[in-house]
Amino acid sequence: MNQSHVSQPPRLQSLGDVVRWVVNELGAMCPSPERLAAYLADPHDPELRDVRYHVEEAGCPICRAERDMSRQRDL
Repeated sequence: MNQSHVSQPPRLQSLGDVVRWVVNELGAMCPSPERLAAYLADPHDPELRDVRYHVEEAGCPICRAERDMSRQRDL
């Protein structure tokens, strides 16, 4: 077995690092389409702070793309 192709484990030093890794590598933890739409309609709703964290802090590329497309539709 060729050991030169063995990848190193990710450097996860905080909960944010773990969430970003899970989102980027596994595509997991995305909110339902309904919750994402509710967040996009009212990003300051305190009941959707988990969605805000997922989109803005963890930086889910899937949900950010949806956010950006939503903004384009609103123009």
